[in-house]
Amino acid sequence: MRRLSLEQILRFFHLHFEKTKHLAMIEMEGDLGVQRPGQQKEMRIAYFIAFFAAALSFIDIGANNYRDKEIVGVNKKMTEYSLYHSKVLKETLIQAERDLLYDLMRAGAIVATDTSIIHERLRKFDKSLLTIKSQQTELMNGSVADAPTQWSMPNINNELGKIKGLQNWEYEVQQLDLAGDKFDLASLLLELCLVMGAMGLLVQFPQAKNFFRWLMIVFGTLGIGFGVLGYYYAMNI
Repeated sequence: MRRLSLEQILRFFHLHFEKTKHLAMIEMEGDLGVQRPGQQKEMRIAYFIAFFAAALSFIDIGANNYRDKEIVGVNKKMTEYSLYHSKVLKETLIQAERDLLYDLMRAGAIVATDTSIIHERLRKFDKSLLTIKSQQTELMNGSVADAPTQWSMPNINNELGKIKGLQNWEYEVQQLDLAGDKFDLASLLLELCLVMGAMGLLVQFPQAKNFFRWLMIVFGTLGIGFGVLGYYYAMNI
């Protein structure tokens, strides 16, 4: 049997001692709260996940709020749209009645000893048509704030000067619709960002951790950008 030399025995004990020392240092670092490089990467990913989750909550709050405003805007726009078309129908009926009376009078079908009554009726028709025209303009463009003499269309509470106008409602609904699209895209990107962060915590390979961490940062940054853009469209009305 081959005998080990003293130098080989000393080298064996030296290597064993260094290995034991290294394991003891690792255990001591864990007890003292010293983080290894892998743990530090996981902590960074966890911080990013918390940050992007808070951003997602903030964007969801704005999306729900402005989505409700969009629904209200659509309902009010349709209400004023119905009012506008009722005025158009009323204008058509009054115009037809006026023209018929005028034509009968010109043709001699109406023989009256006093035509002042007919002329007074025609003047009332003309006045009604002017009022309806004014109401149609107000319903289309909204009440002019500094011109109370031009107010002719009361709102649902019978108040004058409170009509927003179909064009204004249309613009507001379009802006809120654009904001809703941006919020939806922002939520999707932030949710993908959180998934990438979770994958970064699950995988063990450092290269894979870095890959998912950077994907998380890219998706999260894009999501926040679209969320800010959504708030810009929603508040610019």
